[in-house]
Amino acid sequence: MKRNKIDEISSIDGLIGWLIVNHKDTINNRVAEANEYGWTVVNIVPGGNQNAFLRGLRLLVLAITFGLYTWGDGVYVIYEKEE
Repeated sequence: MKRNKIDEISSIDGLIGWLIVNHKDTINNRVAEANEYGWTVVNIVPGGNQNAFLRGLRLLVLAITFGLYTWGDGVYVIYEKEE
């Protein structure tokens, strides 16, 4: 029987995210950690928080922090494991 799991990996955007955080390495590290426990990646889906309120709130936070920080949509990683 197969078991599924969904892992949400959020992202940091703005100048801090651009200079410090490597989104690809973050995803690779989380997938490698799950692989150690026997999970296999089935799919990676981009996050979908695209409504107008959240976009406006993200822009407001970006403006308040002078472009240093805001959160991004991130991705959902779908795993499966044989049990």
